[in-house]
Amino acid sequence: MKISEKFKKLPIVWVIILAFGIALGGFFVGDGIYRSMARRTVTVKGLAEMDVVADTAIWNIKFNRVGGDLVSVQAAIDDDIQKTREFLINNGFGEGELQNLRITVRDKFAGYSDAQRQGQDSNDRYVIETGVMVRSSSVNLVDAVSRKMGDLVRQGVTVTEDYAGPVYTFNGLNDIKIQMIEMATKNATAAGEQFAKDANAKLGKIQSANQGVFSISARDQTEAWSDNERQSINKRVRVVTTITFYLR
Repeated sequence: MKISEKFKKLPIVWVIILAFGIALGGFFVGDGIYRSMARRTVTVKGLAEMDVVADTAIWNIKFNRVGGDLVSVQAAIDDDIQKTREFLINNGFGEGELQNLRITVRDKFAGYSDAQRQGQDSNDRYVIETGVMVRSSSVNLVDAVSRKMGDLVRQGVTVTEDYAGPVYTFNGLNDIKIQMIEMATKNATAAGEQFAKDANAKLGKIQSANQGVFSISARDQTEAWSDNERQSINKRVRVVTTITFYLR
């Protein structure tokens, strides 16, 4: 007897139940296959790098004077400030780019008793420290003038803390963030597509994504163990994006 004839002899209720069971079984089989495929994922990283130039320079030129008479020491400091400002202005900086630093005075004999002061050399009792700060967007000018500090020293200014040089900063990160994230995402997608091809699969939708942290380093590091980003005009911005794709 054919199957179709058997179905005709079954009560209508049993036919409906049987048909529903077949349909439900097909749904679970299909859903199981879908879930199995959905569990197949690949996680890839996309790198984006961009070379940028610092847009701001901050340069602290510090100096001090030592002596036994506080008024005389202060007068010498005032002379150093004037010479430093003139040196900077003559080399192309504007008054608005210069600012005098806070003055600190140290008395080496502070807290000494009269007996303790006996035999001490009072000619170097007072130390006054100050300086001039340059804040400029002319980073190349700052770099060039910072290499001419010998001219200032030859005028008798005792420069004490210029050895680190100017600090250069890049403030345009927000302007390039979107572009760099797009670059990193494209690189990650290309890596995912290659992986899927090698695995005889196709790249599906994104399951999850992590933008990563932007970092800024010196474009040309002078030492393998040291990041001289703060002293570098030319910098490199870097971001790594991590994306997990479904495979289908």
